[in-house]
Amino acid sequence: MAPRAHDPEVDRDPAGLEFTQLQVGHRTVLAASGEIDVATAPELREAVDAVLASGALDVWLDLSAVTFMDSTGVRALLDTRAALSGTGRTFAVICPPGPVRRVLQIAGVEGGLPLFADRASAHAAG
Repeated sequence: MAPRAHDPEVDRDPAGLEFTQLQVGHRTVLAASGEIDVATAPELREAVDAVLASGALDVWLDLSAVTFMDSTGVRALLDTRAALSGTGRTFAVICPPGPVRRVLQIAGVEGGLPLFADRASAHAAG
Protein backbone atom coordinates (compact mmCIF):
# COMPACT_ATOMS: atom_id res chain seq x y z
CA MET A 1 0.00 0.00 0.00
CA ALA A 2 1.48 3.34 -1.05
CA PRO A 3 1.76 6.12 1.53
CA ARG A 4 -0.80 8.89 1.19
CA ALA A 5 0.30 12.24 -0.07
CA HIS A 6 0.28 15.06 2.45
CA ASP A 7 -3.18 16.60 2.47
CA PRO A 8 -3.37 19.95 4.29
CA GLU A 9 -7.13 19.57 4.69
CA VAL A 10 -6.58 16.45 6.80
CA ASP A 11 -4.20 18.34 9.09
CA ARG A 12 -6.53 21.31 9.53
CA ASP A 13 -8.26 21.46 12.91
CA PRO A 14 -11.97 21.79 12.11
CA ALA A 15 -12.83 22.23 15.78
CA GLY A 16 -10.81 25.40 16.17
CA LEU A 17 -12.19 28.57 17.67
CA GLU A 18 -11.79 31.98 16.09
CA PHE A 19 -12.78 35.46 17.27
CA THR A 20 -13.62 38.74 15.65
CA GLN A 21 -13.81 41.82 17.82
CA LEU A 22 -15.67 44.90 16.68
CA GLN A 23 -17.22 48.05 18.06
CA VAL A 24 -20.93 48.55 17.55
CA GLY A 25 -21.63 51.98 18.92
CA HIS A 26 -20.40 51.92 22.52
CA ARG A 27 -20.53 48.13 22.66
CA THR A 28 -17.64 45.75 22.20
CA VAL A 29 -18.80 42.65 20.35
CA LEU A 30 -16.69 39.52 20.53
CA ALA A 31 -17.99 37.17 17.84
CA ALA A 32 -16.85 33.56 18.16
CA SER A 33 -16.93 30.90 15.47
CA GLY A 34 -16.11 27.21 15.71
CA GLU A 35 -16.41 24.92 18.71
CA ILE A 36 -16.10 25.70 22.41
CA ASP A 37 -14.95 22.69 24.36
CA VAL A 38 -12.33 21.66 26.88
CA ALA A 39 -9.57 22.27 24.31
CA THR A 40 -10.76 25.73 23.18
CA ALA A 41 -12.40 27.17 26.33
CA PRO A 42 -9.06 28.68 27.45
CA GLU A 43 -9.02 30.63 24.15
CA LEU A 44 -12.50 31.93 24.92
CA ARG A 45 -11.41 32.99 28.41
CA GLU A 46 -8.34 34.77 27.00
CA ALA A 47 -10.39 36.62 24.40
CA VAL A 48 -12.99 37.69 26.98
CA ASP A 49 -10.27 38.72 29.45
CA ALA A 50 -8.69 40.92 26.75
CA VAL A 51 -12.02 42.63 26.10
CA LEU A 52 -12.55 43.18 29.83
CA ALA A 53 -9.01 44.51 30.25
CA SER A 54 -9.66 47.02 27.46
CA GLY A 55 -12.21 48.68 29.73
CA ALA A 56 -15.22 47.96 27.53
CA LEU A 57 -18.41 49.00 29.33
CA ASP A 58 -20.85 46.92 27.28
CA VAL A 59 -19.61 43.47 26.31
CA TRP A 60 -21.52 41.29 23.90
CA LEU A 61 -20.40 37.74 23.22
CA ASP A 62 -21.89 36.61 19.92
CA LEU A 63 -22.13 32.82 19.67
CA SER A 64 -24.16 32.80 16.44
CA ALA A 65 -21.39 31.03 14.52
CA VAL A 66 -20.48 28.57 17.28
CA THR A 67 -21.41 25.07 16.19
CA PHE A 68 -20.76 23.18 19.44
CA MET A 69 -20.31 24.02 23.11
CA ASP A 70 -19.76 21.77 26.10
CA SER A 71 -19.89 22.45 29.84
CA THR A 72 -16.52 24.23 29.84
CA GLY A 73 -18.03 26.86 27.55
CA VAL A 74 -21.04 27.18 29.85
CA ARG A 75 -18.66 27.68 32.78
CA ALA A 76 -16.77 30.39 30.87
CA LEU A 77 -20.03 32.27 30.23
CA LEU A 78 -21.03 32.06 33.88
CA ASP A 79 -17.58 33.21 34.97
CA THR A 80 -17.81 36.21 32.63
CA ARG A 81 -21.21 37.14 34.01
CA ALA A 82 -19.81 36.88 37.55
CA ALA A 83 -16.75 38.99 36.67
CA LEU A 84 -18.98 41.79 35.38
CA SER A 85 -21.54 41.61 38.19
CA GLY A 86 -21.58 44.77 40.26
CA THR A 87 -19.08 46.60 38.03
CA GLY A 88 -21.57 48.82 36.21
CA ARG A 89 -20.66 47.05 32.98
CA THR A 90 -23.18 45.09 30.96
CA PHE A 91 -22.92 41.65 29.42
CA ALA A 92 -25.06 40.10 26.71
CA VAL A 93 -24.82 36.71 25.04
CA ILE A 94 -26.09 36.51 21.48
CA CYS A 95 -27.17 32.91 20.99
CA PRO A 96 -29.85 32.01 18.42
CA PRO A 97 -31.96 28.88 18.73
CA GLY A 98 -29.92 25.80 17.87
CA PRO A 99 -27.47 23.36 19.43
CA VAL A 100 -25.58 25.89 21.57
CA ARG A 101 -28.78 27.40 22.94
CA ARG A 102 -29.98 23.88 23.69
CA VAL A 103 -26.83 23.21 25.76
CA LEU A 104 -27.62 26.29 27.84
CA GLN A 105 -31.19 25.10 28.32
CA ILE A 106 -30.10 21.60 29.34
CA ALA A 107 -27.51 23.04 31.74
CA GLY A 108 -30.28 25.08 33.36
CA VAL A 109 -28.50 28.41 32.94
CA GLU A 110 -30.64 29.95 30.23
CA GLY A 111 -32.50 32.10 32.77
CA GLY A 112 -29.29 33.12 34.54
CA LEU A 113 -27.58 34.61 31.52
CA PRO A 114 -28.56 37.69 29.52
CA LEU A 115 -29.38 35.71 26.35
CA PHE A 116 -30.65 37.18 23.11
CA ALA A 117 -31.50 35.48 19.82
CA ASP A 118 -29.70 38.14 17.77
CA ARG A 119 -27.91 41.49 18.04
CA ALA A 120 -31.09 43.42 17.24
CA SER A 121 -32.87 41.87 20.25
CA ALA A 122 -29.95 42.68 22.52
CA HIS A 123 -29.87 46.25 21.21
CA ALA A 124 -33.63 46.67 21.77
CA ALA A 125 -33.28 45.43 25.36
CA GLY A 126 -30.51 47.67 26.33
